[in-house]
Amino acid sequence: MSISFGEFIKEKRIRSEHSLKEVAKEIGISAVYQSSIETGKRPAPSYEVLLKFKNALDLDGDEFGEMLDLAAKSKNARAVAFDIADYINENEIIRHTLRFALKNNVPESEWVDFLNTIIEKYN
Repeated sequence: MSISFGEFIKEKRIRSEHSLKEVAKEIGISAVYQSSIETGKRPAPSYEVLLKFKNALDLDGDEFGEMLDLAAKSKNARAVAFDIADYINENEIIRHTLRFALKNNVPESEWVDFLNTIIEKYN
């Protein structure tokens, strides 16, 4: 089961043992606005506010990436997460590769192999 952006924020806030009001104050939004985000009544906020959530909730890199993916989904089912959108848009080879994979129904297992190759090379 997939978690929503708001559920993710609420879960991480509770884990960090902060109240809704404390986090809202720290990141500079109203508690009402944060509550509407957590309950799914409002989509994810701007990238700047997402960065503030990252710091307030002490998210690690993987959690931040997950948050950005969920934020994109909350705004538009076809949106790409903020942290990778520019990279995709600025690199023609990436767009070409993705379109080729889509056109040819490249299976997920091939992407896993590709990722593992990159990890081995750069990690």
